[in-house]
Amino acid sequence: MTVSRVICSPDSVAENTRFRVMKAIKELGYVPSSSARAMRSKDGLLANESLCIALIFSADTQMADGFFSAVAKAAEKEAAGYGLSVLQSHWQESFEKTWPRLKSLFAVSGICGTVLAGQFSLEEIKAIQKFTPNIVLLDSPVPDGASISSVESDNFQGSLEAIRHLSDRGVKRLLLLTGPNEDHYFARATVAGIKSLSGGFDKYEVIYTDMTSNSGYEVIRGIFEKGANFDGVFCNDELAIGAIRAFSELKIKVPEQVKVVGFDDITHSAFLVPSLTTVSIDKAQLGREAVKTLIEIVKNGEDLRNVKKVIKARLIIRESA
Repeated sequence: MTVSRVICSPDSVAENTRFRVMKAIKELGYVPSSSARAMRSKDGLLANESLCIALIFSADTQMADGFFSAVAKAAEKEAAGYGLSVLQSHWQESFEKTWPRLKSLFAVSGICGTVLAGQFSLEEIKAIQKFTPNIVLLDSPVPDGASISSVESDNFQGSLEAIRHLSDRGVKRLLLLTGPNEDHYFARATVAGIKSLSGGFDKYEVIYTDMTSNSGYEVIRGIFEKGANFDGVFCNDELAIGAIRAFSELKIKVPEQVKVVGFDDITHSAFLVPSLTTVSIDKAQLGREAVKTLIEIVKNGEDLRNVKKVIKARLIIRESA
């Protein structure tokens, strides 16, 4: 009689054991909990049994829906890749009116962190941190004293490119429309840009206003009907849309008599007549990076809570300047 012997190596024994264990688990229908998986992988996102993130828009963002709607869409798509939902909320005109809604939002089970879009004060950020320590500020610089990460638009460099372009195109009398007030981060960036390049103009003027198409229309109608002689305008896209409408009604030709440059590159800026030269911030990248940064913080802990990422600006030249 012939006897066959099979000599198993330690590796093959281990593999056979693992196979039998996995088969038994499958037959029993057992699924390891997220906490158990997290202990093995040291993944904070799994450990917290995360289901969603909060995306809160500041009051000033409602004047730039064309910009922030694209940011929100990209943030939702990025979050979905991690199996997370995005719960959106908008800041109201006062802290007192907003806070009850936010407390209800933060009471939702499974929120792992918050993306704050737009300008928030130090006090507002500290109040939110009591409920959700994982915070990323999107588009706005972090206020002094706050210890959070940010993903910012390079508003200053974008403003420099726009203003330099107007100067290169022969503009000597520049009107800057910005806002909504002189303390807003976008207003500070655009004013800093024009001051740094003011030597290239015979004169310039800054007007603070809310950043809507209606305001652009009203401001331009008001000052040009009184005899203003500016030959260049720099503002955000929403203001530019209203400004170009006003120039059309006043029979002032763009770009022959007045050159106009916007900021944001919102979707319909390319379809104006004339099409709008504008500064573009990659809105999809802005939304994606905000979510990625938040996920990195949740996964890896406090070491990443003071990260700053800056999304570069680029000038898109069209017909208006």
